[in-house]
Order: sequence, then structure tokens, then C-alpha cells
Amino acid sequence: MLRFLNRSIKYIGIISILLFSAASIFFSFMERTLPQGHDLKGYIQYASFFENRFYDFRSNSTIEKHDKNEDIILIRVDDESLQTLGSWPINRNTWATMLDNLSTFGAKTVAFDVIFPEEVTSCGAISPDDTFANAIVNFQKTEGSKVILAYTAQDESVQADVYNEMPEDLYNFILDSQQADEQYSLVVKKVEKHTYPIEKLLAASPDLAFINMLEDTDGVFRHYQIVSNVDGEIFVPSMALRTVESYTTQNSKLVVDSSGSARLKFGQKDVFVNNRGETKIRWFGDSRNFDEISLHKVVDPKVDIEKMKEFFHNKIVFIGSTATGAHDLRNTPIDSKLPGVYAHINMVYMLINQFFYQELFDSIKISYILLAIGTLILLSIMLINNALIDITAMVSLVLSAYFIDQYLYVQDGHEIKLFFVIFNFVATYSWITFLNFNQANAEKKQIKGAFSRYVAPSIVDDMLDNPDKLKVGGERRDITCMFSDVRDFTSISEKLSATQLASALNRYMGEMTDIVFATNGTLDKYIGDAIVAFWGAPTDIGDHITQAVDAGVKMLEALPAINEEFKAKNLPEFKIGLGLNSGECNVGNMGSDQIFAYTALGDTMNLGARLESSCKFYGAQILISEYTYERMDRSKFTTRLIDKVRVKGKTKPVSVYEVLYNWHPLMDQPEALQTFKSSYKLFIEGNFPLAKEGFEKVLEVHSQDKSSIRLIESCQKWIETPPTEGEDHTITTRTDK
Repeated sequence: MLRFLNRSIKYIGIISILLFSAASIFFSFMERTLPQGHDLKGYIQYASFFENRFYDFRSNSTIEKHDKNEDIILIRVDDESLQTLGSWPINRNTWATMLDNLSTFGAKTVAFDVIFPEEVTSCGAISPDDTFANAIVNFQKTEGSKVILAYTAQDESVQADVYNEMPEDLYNFILDSQQADEQYSLVVKKVEKHTYPIEKLLAASPDLAFINMLEDTDGVFRHYQIVSNVDGEIFVPSMALRTVESYTTQNSKLVVDSSGSARLKFGQKDVFVNNRGETKIRWFGDSRNFDEISLHKVVDPKVDIEKMKEFFHNKIVFIGSTATGAHDLRNTPIDSKLPGVYAHINMVYMLINQFFYQELFDSIKISYILLAIGTLILLSIMLINNALIDITAMVSLVLSAYFIDQYLYVQDGHEIKLFFVIFNFVATYSWITFLNFNQANAEKKQIKGAFSRYVAPSIVDDMLDNPDKLKVGGERRDITCMFSDVRDFTSISEKLSATQLASALNRYMGEMTDIVFATNGTLDKYIGDAIVAFWGAPTDIGDHITQAVDAGVKMLEALPAINEEFKAKNLPEFKIGLGLNSGECNVGNMGSDQIFAYTALGDTMNLGARLESSCKFYGAQILISEYTYERMDRSKFTTRLIDKVRVKGKTKPVSVYEVLYNWHPLMDQPEALQTFKSSYKLFIEGNFPLAKEGFEKVLEVHSQDKSSIRLIESCQKWIETPPTEGEDHTITTRTDK
């Protein structure tokens, strides 16, 4: 059930991400198409913000790849011209001189991205306005030559100083149009009075065009208002459209559909126009891609006429401000401070060269194809369930989508909504990875919670970090093993009920197991009342010998408190024996492929078991081998050598040491302990009478010291029957286990 729920959540998440990405792709295309106040406007703006910025980055990289266009020239009103000719506004006599020179140079169409809404006061006989107007008339006497003056229009809803009815001069520039339904139209505008050309200039019969532009919601200018709806049913051209119509002598036709959007028919391609009269600019370039010249060089009396004729002949000329202090700098995809006149120039280039974006439907279709194919590939690869392959596949898909778009679609004019395609890849990968991680983490916790009851947490962690170790097999490891057993447990169990026995055994084993884990040990197994543990595997814990001996001492020191609890419950006292040995063992999962246990095998384990069984024989609680004694930190423990024993099945004897604990009788009698050690040394040397006397002195202090009793008996034996030549009296041979 849990797996089904996880799988359902995974698929619901994937479908949700896919639907969100698909919807964001669609609505980012619709950014400037749906009317203001639409229910989804906020979501659309959000979707478009990310996609537009990402598209700007990609498309801007193609600008430098474009060749320089020589049909359009910009006359800059730059800082150099202002210093040479005087401050802004430029004197209209200067404009007249410029037009006269351009006529001489053979320029065909001159478009002013400059407004002339006020008459100039003059003390002279001839007004500069008249001079400028005459220059316009003279320029237009050449067949096909036109001067275009600018004005602005404002939304009908905005309170501004506007003409209630369209000025008569604009009727000459009404676009040929048709509407599918009179109830729908582009957003209605009104011509602003404070930007409309003065009568003297209008009398010269220049062409008129509006120069409005509105930035996107993120403050970047990407759209160009190519037509404007004045008075509800009358459509007039923008600066760019009117410039192209004048230059090519071709007329455009506007077809408005029932949604309020429109298509401008010009040349062989139609231009999509949204309900604001805008189309998206496909930026061709800036000063790197169009010829420019400073205004003062055009009006210079010493100008090289032949060179200028070659430069301006039959060209479209724009006049616009590029000065540092100008207020006509726009934040655009290709430059954050691009002079606004370049929007007109780029739109003129688009119209003349049919440099439009591809059909909207084609770009949407390609975006969805990339989205679907990429997602399908990613999901298929992630079924392999390999983290390295998954991240490699995701990164490869992102890079592939980017380069396919960059080298196939961006340069071809397709507006692929790549941000949300890539977002879908990353989000899908992240969602599946998160769920897999969450599921694996939950399963790890479940496994750890279950197995930690039976094996040491270190083993569980090692199993989780290295799943390949969960198989039958082992490795050679240097470890210290411990065998623990409750003395006379059979007789104890006969005196107790099953409930009492379980309670006592659980209390005892729980305490002992906690000590094993607290000293970084690994619990091997429980065998009835016996505990088998080892230190040094599966992970390296440093000085495993000292930690293992420390665990044995702590077990003995914890036993009195346990027995006090048992006494209060009328339970019998527990006495235990511990055997420890150090050396190499084969450690790992032993058993079958279906059922196995993590354990240790080898002679080291066998000797540890023999030492534990010898505790009763020696009357000791903790016995360690010489292999453990020699390697442990002897400064931390009190020990005494009690025998050299040859255990069953072995020929080589092993020195056996008893480790004392805090409640051992000899711990409070350091002189007696020292007497035992010196006496044992005498015993090794064969001085049995003196050794016997020393052991008897130890019994005066600790009458139950079984090691002293046994050694007294050995001394008496060897006194009565001295060892023969070659006989080693220091070795005890055990025939039992």
C-alpha cells in the first residue's frame, strides 16, 4: 500500500510539473495578447518574466553574427554634436540645413524621432520654423522623397491633454483595414496635443507617424506599437511602418479579428499584432549593425559632398538622440541603455527584410515537442535508478535543448519557450530524486529501527552505506572477541517461571548489550544466556583491544546494581564469566543467500570461547589471553597472570590473565595482589616452597581466591613430585571445553 501511494504521488507530481510547464509555455506566448485585467494576467506576467529574460540572453548572442545593414542610417544627436552646435533643442535652422544637405546627398526618406510641438520665437525677418518648413518642402520635391515627423498618442482612459477628435492632417495616413466584428478593436488611443507638430510644419505636408512604445512588465522594451487605433475605428501607422511605406511606396493592410488581435499584411508575410497594436521586435542590432554619423558632421559647411553622397544615396535616415543626458534611453534585450530610435530602426529593418518571428503556432508546437520528447527520455533513463546516470541525463538534456534552440531555432526566428522546457527537466528530475531519497531514507530508518534491535548500530549504518556487503561472504579483520556466560544458569532457570526468567534475562542482557554498544562493540549473537560480541568490525574503531577490555570491566561493575534489583524481586543472583581474545578472524555475513548473520569465525573466536569456559575453573570473572594483554593499554587496568594453558585442540600454550574490577577483593589489598604476582614469579622459577608460602598469605586476605588455592595445590604437587627434565610445570593442559 505504501509503495502504491508513493508511486501515485510520484506520477501526480510529474503530471503536475508537466502541465504547469505546458501552461506556462502557452501563456508566456499570450503575454501581450490577452486584454488588461484578465483573470490570468498575474500568472502570465510571472511566466513571461522568466522566459523573456532567458530568451533575451539567448537571442542577444546572435546580434554580433548579423552583417552590417547599409540601407538605414542613424544621424546621432550625440554629446559631440551638442557641444558643437549648441544645447538641446537643436536650432531649427540647423534641421533645415541638415535636410538641405540630405537632399543634396540623395537621401530618400528622413524620419525624425524628434517632436516639434511648439513654435520658435525669433527676432529675425524669417522664422526658423519657416526655414525648416521650406526645407521639408524642398526635400520632398524630389520624387519618392519623404520627411516623417513624429507625434504621440495616449490611451483613451488616461487623463491627458489630447484631441477629442483625430486631427485632419492624419486622415491622409489612415491604414487600409477591415474588422471581423465592430464590437472588437485594438485599444483606442487619442492624439496628444503637447507632442503634435506645429501648423507651419504640417503645412509643408510631411508624413506623420506616432512614436509610442510601452515596456513589458519587467521594464524591458520588447514590443513595438506598429499601429494605433484612433477614435475607435481609424488605424494610423507608427514611425517604422510609415517610414517603410514611404520608402517602398507599398501600402499595408490591417485585418482585425474577433479577439481584438490583428494581422498586418505587408509584403509576402503577415505580421501578428496584439490588441494593443503591438508586434514583438526581432532585434537585428544596434550601432554594431547599422551605420551612424554625428549630426554636426552632416551640417558641417566643409563636408565632403561626394563622400556623403556615397554614404546617404537612396537611404532611409533616422534622426534621434543618443546623448548621455538624453531621456530616450531604453532597457532592451540587446542593451540596457539603448537609444529609443533603434526600436524604430530595427522595426524598419524587420519590415523591409521580412525579418519577422516565425508563426506563433510553429514555435508553440516546437516548444511542446521539445518538452514532451525530453521528458519522455528523462523518465525512461531514470527507470534505471542510477543516480550518476540520472544527473548526467538531466544535464545532457538541458544542454542539448539549449544548443538545439541556439543553433536551429533562435537564428531562424522561432520563439522557443526554452526556460519552461528546461524547468520541466530540472523539476521532474528533482521531484523524482526527492521522492527516491525520501523513500530510501524512510526505508533506511525502518531497516535501522528493526535491525538495531539485533545488531550494533554501526553494522546497520555500514549495511545502509554499503548495500553490496549484504551478501554471503567475509573479510579478514583484526578484532577482539568476547564471550560472556551466566554461571549455573540452568539451575537458575529451574527456579523461575517463564515470565520471571524472561524479565531477569532481558534486564541483564539489555544492560550488557548497552555496554557493548557504548564501547563501539558489535553484538554477534545471543546463545541462551550467553552473549557473543566483538570489537574492530565492521568499522575501524581504533584501539579495539582496550575498548573491549573496558567493556568487560564495565559489565562486571554494572552487575552488583542488577543483582540488587533481582534481590528486591526475590530473583536469584547472576554471576558471570567473560573471556576475551584478540587476533585475525573472518568477519562478514555467514549463511545462505536468503538467511545470513553478521558474525566472526576463526581460531581467535574459539580461544575466546575457551577462556570464558575457563573462568569457573580459575574462579575468575574476566580472563584475557596474552594476545589481548600485550596489545591493550595496561595503564588503564589491573591484571594478574594466573596460568599458561593449553586448551583443547591446541598444542601451543597461551598465557592467561585475570582482569580485576572495582569490587574484586584484591583491588582493596594492593599488597596481597603484589604478593600473588611475586609468588607466581617464584612458581615459574620452580621455587615451590616460597611460592606456596606467598599464595597462603594471599588466602589470609582473600580466602576464596581460587587461583591461589589452585597454585598452592600445584606447588604441593611439585614439592612432592618434582618435575622431570623437559617437563614444563608452568603449563596447564585442559581437556574440556
